[in-house]
Amino acid sequence: MTSALIARMLVATHDERSAVYAGLSYPERQALSSALAYELDNPWRRFEADPVGFVTHGLGETLWSKQAEILTSIRDNKRTAVPACHAPGKSHIAARAVAWWVCVHPPSTVQVVTTASQFRQIRNVLFPHIRRVVDRHKLPGHVYTVDWKIENEIVAFGFSAQNHDESAVQGIHAPHLLVVVDEAGGLNEIMGTALEALMTGAHTRMLVLGNPPTDSETSWFERACRSPLYNVIPIDAFSTPNFTGEDAGICRACPHEVPTHSVAEHLVDEEWVTDVIREYGDDSPFVQARVYARFPRSLVNKVVPITWLEEGVLNSEPAESSVIRLGIDVASDGGDEFVIAEADGFRGKVLYRKSGSENQNAVDVAGKVMEAIHAAEHTHLLRNVKEQVVVKIDSIGVGWGVVSLLQRWGDEGKHQSEIVGVNVGERASQPHRFANQRAEMWWNMRSLLQPDPNTGKQEIAFPNASQALVAQLSSPTYRTDSTGRVQIERKADMKKRGLSSPDQAEAMLLAFYEPPGRRKSEAVAPIAMSQRNPWLIK
Repeated sequence: MTSALIARMLVATHDERSAVYAGLSYPERQALSSALAYELDNPWRRFEADPVGFVTHGLGETLWSKQAEILTSIRDNKRTAVPACHAPGKSHIAARAVAWWVCVHPPSTVQVVTTASQFRQIRNVLFPHIRRVVDRHKLPGHVYTVDWKIENEIVAFGFSAQNHDESAVQGIHAPHLLVVVDEAGGLNEIMGTALEALMTGAHTRMLVLGNPPTDSETSWFERACRSPLYNVIPIDAFSTPNFTGEDAGICRACPHEVPTHSVAEHLVDEEWVTDVIREYGDDSPFVQARVYARFPRSLVNKVVPITWLEEGVLNSEPAESSVIRLGIDVASDGGDEFVIAEADGFRGKVLYRKSGSENQNAVDVAGKVMEAIHAAEHTHLLRNVKEQVVVKIDSIGVGWGVVSLLQRWGDEGKHQSEIVGVNVGERASQPHRFANQRAEMWWNMRSLLQPDPNTGKQEIAFPNASQALVAQLSSPTYRTDSTGRVQIERKADMKKRGLSSPDQAEAMLLAFYEPPGRRKSEAVAPIAMSQRNPWLIK
């Protein structure tokens, strides 16, 4: 049943209604009768042309200006795109849009299709938002894991189709159809085009929201945002209430019963923006996307910019420390060289490197490391340093045997150093920021090399560093996943680009890296978002 027909029937005389019914089939008469009954009994029908009023007056919730603009755009435009910064309340307003669309139309005539690049976004984020709206405000029907049913009608559902599976959305039709794409930056071109094909009905709407992707310059989301078919509402961090001072109201949408805090507490704030700009750089793709809501034009994310490394080679005033630490890369996990690197205080250098089949013999490798350990222990003795020399070894493959041998030799009194095996594929100490320890290790080096924004000083130095070390440290790229965690380019992918395995670089990273939970006496969280050096020995 069309909206126009239902609206006409609501004001028609008895004879006019009878004439309409006479021209319909039996199933059509049943559908029309059901729709009319629902309209007459539906307290939300008065908000059919007022989605903002539905939220503010009907639900009694607050909206800030951009959220109200999005709802109005859905009413007035067939397609609405929202490229947005980090945490502007995207899923929150998408859930309100879904609730409005469902509540003001008869269940037999309405359909909402929700999707995202990852199913967990629909299951764990969007539909819990919808469920809380329905339960809190006693809206009709019941919300299950990824669907909403009213009178045995599925009025809204969520899915995440496999890449290139356009058949997942074929055959979806309804007089009142709303399509919601959350986290649209990760949606593939084929699925995006398939969803757009649903927009043929007279009363269809599409809402597309997400962060601009940081790893693609030709995404479907970017094409949609540049299309004249879409009303585009960009939301950068600086237009949100914590920056503009706009009153966002009191939160009435959280799971707890009594609202006690401002909506603004859920939105991006100045501290987060300041931190990520300082850490990633104002012109980095991450900041361009997550702060400015722009589609980045250059997506070559170098973990360590070459200019910082060049400055590190010339740095004559690194942070002070007399403690020596060693990092060992044992030519495993696709590596080419066995490398021993030394962090003498905050001056780094490669002590030894060698390629060849002999690197596969754990005893030979451990013996070479022992030479470096004894040299470092002797230097500690001359400097009157009481701390142990800490030796961090990549424990993947042959490295595990080297770790075991050196620990046993330590138990036998052949050295007094601490031997630490590091599996760089394991969980990082800050798992919400880094995909694994390798990512955390690389980001630690970036943090140590990043010049202080006020003084221009760096905390570490690489005097007389070889071109190979500088090249390896500047080679890998990084990206962020859908949750914002840093991921470092794999060695195998670097080799596909014609680059050598960064063994010297990763040995150096190990020398300066503090593995999670190793030291009980120094509870300094690794790689805080500041220029403070977390490894400084006090």
